[in-house]
Amino acid sequence: MHTTRRLHNGETLALDVPDAANLPPAAAISVLSQDGLELEINSGSAHHLEHYLATSGSTLTHEVQLRDGLTLRHGRYGGDPASGLAFALAVGDHEVYGFTVPTLDLEGLTALLSQVQFAPDPAGPVLTPGGSVEWSPFRTHDIAQVVELTSGGHALLDIRRTRSGVTRPSTAGLDVRGGKLSRSAESDRAHYAVLEAPAFIVYGVPGTIEDMDTVASALGQVTAELA
Repeated sequence: MHTTRRLHNGETLALDVPDAANLPPAAAISVLSQDGLELEINSGSAHHLEHYLATSGSTLTHEVQLRDGLTLRHGRYGGDPASGLAFALAVGDHEVYGFTVPTLDLEGLTALLSQVQFAPDPAGPVLTPGGSVEWSPFRTHDIAQVVELTSGGHALLDIRRTRSGVTRPSTAGLDVRGGKLSRSAESDRAHYAVLEAPAFIVYGVPGTIEDMDTVASALGQVTAELA
């Protein structure tokens, strides 16, 4: 099964998962930076936003207009007055959302987001930071893709754009269709498989430990490329 998804910087991931029975809509994750302050930005469907708010116990109770006309909805993260703000804005058919640290108030958040251009796209919104806002030099542009496997299990593919000094591809691993395949050691607390390709590093995380071999086998058939 094949799908495409825009990264927030405008590049496009072309993902092929032959062992997938279904590839639900993916989420994108990036980090903006302003004068040393970092703000994680997520984008996905309305379902992604609903899940994000439900798991954090947050409610978007207020609205304010940004300079470009987009509506920023916001509320206290976790409903805690001492916490930062949970926020979201609709960009085309997608929701862009995240939360702030307590020291970033609404005025600071709107000032930061007003320096970012948000462009809708069917494959995912494209963000163009400007002014004092830039992409974090310490973080990659990521895609989180759930995979429902033909075997009946499921996995999460954590797909990270390769970047010099941030991602560190190794030379170890088995040569497979999409790059080099390796997996975590049995003694590791987290269990996952890793596909290292020129443009992306893909971490395959099984839904249950019993699915580890199936996920590793499926990842060996995956390709993750720039479209």
